[in-house]
Amino acid sequence: MKKLLYLLFFLIALGIFYKIFFTISNIKDDRFAILLVYNPKLITKCDYVVKAYESVLQEEGVPFKKISYEVLASYKTDLNFILKHPGLILPDCAMQWFNEDFLEWFKEYVNGGGSIFISYDVGVKDRKGAYQKEAAFSDLLGINYCLYDKLKDKAYTVGRVKIIDPKFLGISPGKIEKENMLISGYIYGSLYYPTAEVEIRNWDIKSFAQIFTEDKKSFTASALKEIKKGKIFWVNLPLGHLKAYSDDFIMRSFLTTFLFKIIQIPHIVNTPHAKGGLVINWHIDANSDWKTIPFMIEKGYLLKEMLYSFHITAGDFRDHPGDNLGFDACGKGKELVKLMLQYGEIGSHGGWAHNYFSQGILENKFNVKDTENYIIKNIKCLETLTNYPLKEYSAPNGVHPQPIKTKILKKLGIIAYYYSGDSGSAPNRTFFDGAMVERDVIAFPTLSYQKFASFHEMWKGGVSEKEVESFLLDILNYVVYEKTIRLFYSHPYDLPYYSKALKVFLEKAKDLIKKELLEINTMRYFAEFLLRFLETEYSFNINSHELKISLKNKKGLQHITVAVPKRYTIIYPRLNLKTKEDDYYKYFIINGNLNEINLIFSINNQLPKH
Repeated sequence: MKKLLYLLFFLIALGIFYKIFFTISNIKDDRFAILLVYNPKLITKCDYVVKAYESVLQEEGVPFKKISYEVLASYKTDLNFILKHPGLILPDCAMQWFNEDFLEWFKEYVNGGGSIFISYDVGVKDRKGAYQKEAAFSDLLGINYCLYDKLKDKAYTVGRVKIIDPKFLGISPGKIEKENMLISGYIYGSLYYPTAEVEIRNWDIKSFAQIFTEDKKSFTASALKEIKKGKIFWVNLPLGHLKAYSDDFIMRSFLTTFLFKIIQIPHIVNTPHAKGGLVINWHIDANSDWKTIPFMIEKGYLLKEMLYSFHITAGDFRDHPGDNLGFDACGKGKELVKLMLQYGEIGSHGGWAHNYFSQGILENKFNVKDTENYIIKNIKCLETLTNYPLKEYSAPNGVHPQPIKTKILKKLGIIAYYYSGDSGSAPNRTFFDGAMVERDVIAFPTLSYQKFASFHEMWKGGVSEKEVESFLLDILNYVVYEKTIRLFYSHPYDLPYYSKALKVFLEKAKDLIKKELLEINTMRYFAEFLLRFLETEYSFNINSHELKISLKNKKGLQHITVAVPKRYTIIYPRLNLKTKEDDYYKYFIINGNLNEINLIFSINNQLPKH
């Protein structure tokens, strides 16, 4: 009996110490961070979702911390806490249930000025795994997104997503169908997403997207609710799950809108010089390009102001041995490869013979070793002409079985590849089947105009030259405004289909480059930057009057940029930083070859009192 009493007293004392410790930490710790909240009892089941969120936050330069809701409950939701943690992210799956008492903590946090990002199914179940009569945030949000009690198995469905405000959500050009504003995907057209039926209780919300089901129902897919000083941004889609299964675009769009436009947090910018970035990826796979490449140079379709990624299938055949339809890079095409070297980076377009290689993989004629050997053969030929190791790759006909193909590329020293998954999104460390494929090989998803990517596909789909011109100009305006990177691909032999549109596009691009708003460069260039960016160590420390940002990278901080809200004023250092601003932020670009820097800002344009 005494042992039980001692154990009870010990546990009570441990609980008191735990609460005091975290309260003291809360007061003394000035680290600024967005909090990624999870339920530790769900982490085994939902760890893949949490990792998907972590990956995107890392790639977007967001100072964040992963924390269990039980630990979060030990903090006071005072002004000091909200200053340091102005946003919470509650992911799908990993917060399906939590202790009901904790809902009051969330209410206090939002009422005090904090903002919460909620994905899909947060708080829809109880601790036994049964659906609740209503979602935990229904009253606070004004939307009940758990109708299982009423609808049973019809409470969850699939539907197409209509975007109401594409610019605010940062939707890539071509990603939505103009006639109906539905999200589309390369090859597939309008996409269907898993979603929940909802019941609107309070119309004092702003909706950014709607769901349309096949049985002609429609309901909100995303809503912003302002509550006293704070905000709740809710998305009716399982964003983490989608990211983990090769749809990076939808999560990244909603999450960055919340962080960079709704609550406007300071962060590190993941593009060189905080400029818009574009990769123009030319796939060269047949001897028909023996004529088009000289034509592109002669007529000004390849310009010295920009660098391109030329990916070449090097063999002398295309469909089957002996057809003589290949580009023959180490034979009749050799001088053309040397010409292309002046305009950008050479990469490998599959393995030796374009259609033969892709069909061999699709029909399981090639095992992993065969696939690797054909890629090696292609690379070795091209490297005799480039005199540098190839770092870029694209899959013929988009045939890129994950994760096998990427692991081959990693083994061969490739760091960047064209990708038909995650279509419309930024370069990223793609996920497949619930796991990151490779940490240091960057996927470059292709842009598409609805379900068409190359000029040839657009032409076959009946897209007019006027539409293509508008699409290409929209790409330029988009990457400049969003300060993001995208990839567009086609083939040189596609040029006649839309030659006038491409000319207009190139002239506009030249103007934006001259104004230092845009950079058109190679996959290798942007991948090397992003990999160095991901190795940068950074810390944000904040108090009521001052923000201090520390950056460190043994490979250098050159061209890395800090973004702070426009109400902040830099105190130190005032020199040796290039600056600019836009609708939301001031940007401070590191130009010197530094390995470490500390930046200090005053908040609300008031200098700190010392």
